[in-house]
Amino acid sequence: MPRLDVNGITLNVTHLPQSRGQGGTPLLFVHGLAASSAFWYMAGAPLLARLGDCTLYDLRGHGKSGVPDTGFGVTTMANDLLGLMDKMDIGRAHLVAHSFGGMIALLAALKAPERVASMILADVRVRPLQQKLELPARKIPARLADRLDKIGVSIQTINNQDDGIDYLKTVAKIQLAAGDEANELLKEIYHHPQLFRSRKNAEKWIALTERASFVEDLKNGESFAPKDLSRLTQPMLVMYGTKSTTGPSAQAVTRLCPNAILHEIPDVGHFFPMSQPRLFLKPAARFLRAVNAGRTSFPKKV
Repeated sequence: MPRLDVNGITLNVTHLPQSRGQGGTPLLFVHGLAASSAFWYMAGAPLLARLGDCTLYDLRGHGKSGVPDTGFGVTTMANDLLGLMDKMDIGRAHLVAHSFGGMIALLAALKAPERVASMILADVRVRPLQQKLELPARKIPARLADRLDKIGVSIQTINNQDDGIDYLKTVAKIQLAAGDEANELLKEIYHHPQLFRSRKNAEKWIALTERASFVEDLKNGESFAPKDLSRLTQPMLVMYGTKSTTGPSAQAVTRLCPNAILHEIPDVGHFFPMSQPRLFLKPAARFLRAVNAGRTSFPKKV
């Protein structure tokens, strides 16, 4: 895994060469908050390497990339992406993004549209289109509230969450404090098991969220206006799970972008590319093959 100096930060990068044939358009994968490039391994990126060279990288402050004091806004991270393409001599690529990574991909495409062949957006929340999230916490019974109170997580904290940053911080705290009970608690509260791969990763996320510049940059960093998205004419596959909170973003992006396809995946949540990779890989591969074959327009919904 090379480490490359890009835009004033060291990024951890993985390159997967095309495994079948040659000459396919490269793919560049952008993960979401509190994750790393390992997310895309679990989502099946090595299989998509049959279609072209794949580049996976850790966002600044994530995984094994450097952790600067500032510069966590969408604009800076979009510049990181374009700078990485320069560093690796990638002239044009398909961008594949999950969650917050979608904001980065969209802004990079607005900054340099000639460098983006297409986009696949998997369960992306777009802040200019969806300011607040209705987070998927169930009504918590008294017995569960007591267990959470014993590990120092209050029901009020969970009920007051209106942003993915706060939600992920709570998930990290539960993982650190609950030990063997963490999976059970998270499934009851949020419908999913542990998200952080290790104690160190959970601690790192909490430390990041406690930096004033990190939260301020993420929530208020310069990005784009909804009307700007109409300029994106690249083929775009917009996927979301019907049990996720990102449906409004997916629907708005599809409405605003002239060549975007909406693909709803029933009965799955935000992390479906990792938890059920076949549901992500089949439509992604079909879409990429169509784009590589020269198709440029698509129906609005599949």
